[in-house]
Amino acid sequence: MTEPILNSSENITLKHLQPELKLYNQITKWSISVNIKLFDQKHLGLILFANLLGGCASQLTYGDVFAQKTPSFQPENQSHQPIEAQHSQVASDSGYFISQQQEYMYKILVAEIARLRGNHTLAATSFFDIAMKARDWQFAERATQSAILVQEYSMATQAAQLWITLAPSNLNGYQILANILLIQKRTDEAIVYLDAMLKHLEADPQQFNSVMDTLLEQHPAVALELVEKLLAKRPNHSLILLSYSRLLLQANQLEQALNILQTLLTNNPEQMEAVPLYAYLLDRLKQTPRALQWMAQALSKHPDKQEWRLMYARMLADAEKYEEAIKQFKWLLSIHPQHGDILYALGILSLETKQMAAATGYFMRLLESGERVNMARYYLGLIAQEGNNLNQALYWYRQVEGSSNYLKAHAQIALVLVEQGHLEQAIKHLQDVPVANLEDKISLIQMEAELLIEEKRYQQALDAYHHALELKPDDIDVLYMRALLHEKMGNVDLLEQDLRHVLQLKPENVGALNALGYSIANQTNRYQEAYEFIKKALSLRPSDYYILDSMGWVLYKMGNYAEAIAYLRKAQAQYNDPEIAAHLGEVLWKSGDQRAAKEVWEKAKATFPNDEKLRQVIQHFTP
Repeated sequence: MTEPILNSSENITLKHLQPELKLYNQITKWSISVNIKLFDQKHLGLILFANLLGGCASQLTYGDVFAQKTPSFQPENQSHQPIEAQHSQVASDSGYFISQQQEYMYKILVAEIARLRGNHTLAATSFFDIAMKARDWQFAERATQSAILVQEYSMATQAAQLWITLAPSNLNGYQILANILLIQKRTDEAIVYLDAMLKHLEADPQQFNSVMDTLLEQHPAVALELVEKLLAKRPNHSLILLSYSRLLLQANQLEQALNILQTLLTNNPEQMEAVPLYAYLLDRLKQTPRALQWMAQALSKHPDKQEWRLMYARMLADAEKYEEAIKQFKWLLSIHPQHGDILYALGILSLETKQMAAATGYFMRLLESGERVNMARYYLGLIAQEGNNLNQALYWYRQVEGSSNYLKAHAQIALVLVEQGHLEQAIKHLQDVPVANLEDKISLIQMEAELLIEEKRYQQALDAYHHALELKPDDIDVLYMRALLHEKMGNVDLLEQDLRHVLQLKPENVGALNALGYSIANQTNRYQEAYEFIKKALSLRPSDYYILDSMGWVLYKMGNYAEAIAYLRKAQAQYNDPEIAAHLGEVLWKSGDQRAAKEVWEKAKATFPNDEKLRQVIQHFTP
């Protein structure tokens, strides 16, 4: 298919007024027009009725299931006649008029009291009776509302049908009637009213989308069926096509959603809301170059669409086209010079492109803007540390307060102190960092242990892990790290004990399966048991180069050299690692291909000249 052609257009936005009940004014007019003289008791009833009506508008609600997300429409040219006009036709018969007026007032009073007391069934029945006799859509609306509150959907359907009969331009009535029918799984009938509502929303895409979003959110089970039936009636309707594509996206039917959008944009290039969605779908379908080209084309025709440009800039950054992303974010910054998100993005992108001075400038401006303050401080610390300005780095890291970077900042403080030769001070710092929860405390202890391991102070690191597990005995990460430390210390039994504990807690923990299998193969002659652990790990993560290396190693131990070499070469193709090279060279040597082994080792040695394990293996076989 060819790409749709883009043209420019402007969306139309309508302002809708919220309708207000004016029944009290109507009753006042009736009283004046016929000069009614009521007894004191009747005056009391009228005052009570007026008080009730005074608060009714503010208390009206459709209930949670029918909460409106869209503004109400003020009906135009209502087809019903006000009650005032109906009574004026019989003004000559004042006795009849007074009697009928009193009947209406009594029924309204009954309905209001019933509603206030929570008897919504009686309220719905009374309001519906008044609406039928007075031919007033506002009473039909209130009958609908009351029936919905008690889930009397048959009654609500009748009331809503009367509502739209009396007020055919009131779109709230159509929307609520469609809702009621959908709750009763009467989808075909709901379509009739939704289709009628569409005629009123042709010129207001925003309102249409809002109405459809509300309906589809409330009825997800029938959402696709609903839109497909609407589309069958109006196959080229842009707004229905847009809703359909969104639903398909939500259902993860990406190819079909893309095709629908392509049809929509070919037929109606002015459908602006479809443009970024089309790019998003292309990106989701791993067609990022097409998505970027599409957005560049769209922006060339609509350069002032800032939300499109922001999306384009982010897509460029995700595609690691950092320089191009920087250009787009700079354009946005020229319009919004203090926008925190844009300054932050430019700071990060400048770091990615090693433009340290520019990054410093953006993070300083971010700091001045008052937005993302702690993020700015953290990255200013990183920049200073990268430039070997360690005291300046400490200054910025210590300014980072409660945020997502709080623990990372304190970890960096410890690293800087170690760089300055103050290991004990670094350990003390990590022990003294105030934290709000146990998880953060465990993380700090792990950081402490890692620093100690780096300095080969294994017993102190082991004590740190013991302390962490006293605080949280079944912490999988700490158990795993302690197991690896046991291996460094030659405590094979304790290593196996910790890894088996991890697998009791989480049987499919890939790291524990692989580490246990490799260690058993390396430290014992229980090769078949080791093979089973590694085989399970590989089934869970078949492309992991660590596990491929372990499989090659255990097969080598079992004497299967050819199969071992295949796995080790596959691992090396995934990642150039000195340990894999050491293993592959050893297996090649043992299989009799000493020339190939030397080639592997020499190439690895050139890339990793200081790797101790590689050096030891080479010396062992080629003294």
